[in-house]
Amino acid sequence: MPPVSASHWNWIHRGRPYQSPSTQRYAQIAAGVKTQLFGADARVLALTVMPALADIGLDLTAVDRFEPVVRSRWPGNTPTRRAIVGDWFALPFADSSFSACVGDGSINALAFPDGVRLFYDSIGRVLQPGGTFVCRMYLTPDATETTAAVSKAVWQGELQSFVYFKFRLAMAIVAGQANPSISVQSIHAAFDAIFPNRDRLAAATGWNRDDIDSIDFYKSSPEIYNFPTRQQALSIIPSDFSNARFIPVGTYELAERCPLLVMEKN
Repeated sequence: MPPVSASHWNWIHRGRPYQSPSTQRYAQIAAGVKTQLFGADARVLALTVMPALADIGLDLTAVDRFEPVVRSRWPGNTPTRRAIVGDWFALPFADSSFSACVGDGSINALAFPDGVRLFYDSIGRVLQPGGTFVCRMYLTPDATETTAAVSKAVWQGELQSFVYFKFRLAMAIVAGQANPSISVQSIHAAFDAIFPNRDRLAAATGWNRDDIDSIDFYKSSPEIYNFPTRQQALSIIPSDFSNARFIPVGTYELAERCPLLVMEKN
């Protein structure tokens, strides 16, 4: 894992108080996760502090390795839910502690394949036999596109959200690579090369200039993302999980590339 102090996640959320993001997208994702957890929600581990998932299960423990993220996103502890700062690769729980584990883009925040394999080993240890794993994943489509195609779509007004534009740009970059991992610094460099005039970009798209400038948090961050195809994602599922499948969820922008990965611990 990269140094925590240098990560862009530390700086994006630093100094921000908790704010509840009430959007249709989050509601759709949470509803989809709840459906997949039916009957396996006695004790849930969340590898995200996404507020919409804070009421998942009868008892919930959320883990994130960035204190500013926990402070700004978590809606608060109660007798049946709590959030801690911790390492996903060294979860501070006994074996077979949880009936389910959920995440939101958690797998994508790791290097592929080694980081993802270590992640599966870690959650496999704390999941009970028969436990359910559900995590939204960002997947590069089989019908790939180039960065030029993404740029054209931007200027034609086809992309609504700057956040999802960044993921689409990253997917276009990794489509030309054998490995789906990409440094966030590379995403920043590609953005600056393709869109040198940010005022023009803001005027053409209607995107908030502050949102556009937030990509500068990537410039010095050591974080690595990965955006695999479905086949690549499934190819490294360990043998102690079974019935891995992708479940569509939501109708928001880019939802077709963000299904839920669902599988059970053997």
